[in-house]
Amino acid sequence: RHCGNWVRTTDGGTFSSPNYPNTYPPNKECLYVLEALPRQRIELMFDEVFHIEASFECRFDHIEVRDGPFSFSPLINRFCGSASPGLILSSGRFMWIRFFSDEELEGTGFQVQYSFAADPEFHLHVGGLLNPIPDCQFELSGADGVIRSSQVDEESKVKPDQAVDCIWTIRAPTKNRIYLRFLEYQMENSNECKKNFVAVYDGSNAIEDLKAKFCSTVANDIMLDTGVGVVRMWADETSRLSRFRMLFTSFADPPCMSGAFFCHTNMCINTSLVCNGIQNCVFPWDESNCKEKKNKGLFHQITKTHGTIICVSTGVVLLLLIVSILVQVKQPRKKVLVRKNNLFPRADFQEVFDPPHYELFNLRDKISSRDLGELSEELQSLQALRRSSSGSRCIHEHHCGSLASINSIKGSLGAQGLGRGSMELPPFRVDFQNSLPPLRDFNSSLRKKSWPSMKSGRISELKSVLVLLKESLVVLQSPFGHVAQVHRLEILQLCHSSVTHLTL
Repeated sequence: RHCGNWVRTTDGGTFSSPNYPNTYPPNKECLYVLEALPRQRIELMFDEVFHIEASFECRFDHIEVRDGPFSFSPLINRFCGSASPGLILSSGRFMWIRFFSDEELEGTGFQVQYSFAADPEFHLHVGGLLNPIPDCQFELSGADGVIRSSQVDEESKVKPDQAVDCIWTIRAPTKNRIYLRFLEYQMENSNECKKNFVAVYDGSNAIEDLKAKFCSTVANDIMLDTGVGVVRMWADETSRLSRFRMLFTSFADPPCMSGAFFCHTNMCINTSLVCNGIQNCVFPWDESNCKEKKNKGLFHQITKTHGTIICVSTGVVLLLLIVSILVQVKQPRKKVLVRKNNLFPRADFQEVFDPPHYELFNLRDKISSRDLGELSEELQSLQALRRSSSGSRCIHEHHCGSLASINSIKGSLGAQGLGRGSMELPPFRVDFQNSLPPLRDFNSSLRKKSWPSMKSGRISELKSVLVLLKESLVVLQSPFGHVAQVHRLEILQLCHSSVTHLTL
């Protein structure tokens, strides 16, 4: 009221210096902030009658115009003297104007007419009209709450192809103020305030109550001076991915009354906000020393959000368990032979781990004592025959086989054993080994003997040995229980080779 006349209309308005067209008073400072609608800009036209004290760089009396809503917005220019500035255009929808006069040398002053025009950077549709901006407003109140830009899409306030110009009005309880803290903030077109921004007003949504405006990459917390806060978000069609979340907390100035919590930052908040898992104070004083309450709150949250899923999963598992039990009960049971530990002495287990010894032991048990005696007698007779006929030699190699043929047969048999990857057989037991001469002696004696020179009695003895070995083969071909199949095959191969050599 002390800065002259200011007439406002929907399309613009006029304002002038104090006492215009008379001389303006000394020591005056008047501030004018103009705001146009989204997608519009401001046209400022000075009258021809213009006179402000002239000075170098307009350091004394002057009028300052900035392209934006704040005193730190980009400077357009400072004007003084008697030359009218003429037409001045803003690049966006805000303009900040300041008139200043010192204590001496006053002038007539100025008068300005301003109007709002379409911003040429926004493309016009057919007919020269822009897309209409839908009405988008929200009301919030209480001790605390969260302002979310996603609420616009959730409540279908704006279509996906439309620009967003939404206002959230916050009303705190009586004698309380409002503290705003950003939880999330991201502008799709950073540092382009004409395309997207978040503005905060203190008291109303009028331009003179603008507290802060954010359009860059960082947004800081705000402490309002009144109990009414307005948050405005603007995002054009190319900035629909811009988003933010903001926590508001109502607080009172100290001293704190009963039922209030002191935040150590000149804030008294409601006790219901203490240990609620959200930081409502500037510093987390309200969430410190809350371990027990936090645990209860976490359990309660899990029960509410996941209780249904946990119950359904548990029911499905129990149902499957019952079905599996019923299936097992109805199916016929297989007979399982249960063997006690005392039925198998430790020595028997040791024989199982040493299959060749165990197999030979079974072979020895299976052969009757009479057969063993006959075999021993026949072998002794064979040794005596070798000693008595040590002077005789094979007359023709085709009678008893040449040494090269015998070695080739032995080599082929050894290759077959190694090809199967079987291990070497351990030696026979001492008593049984001493009673039987080695197989090498059989082969050497057979090579050295000429069958025509033998008597018929000796030939019958050799035939009996051959029959005994064939019977041993029959015994070995029977199942052996725990003896491994691979060791049985090795013993069978040994016996077959013995029979082959005796036949030759």
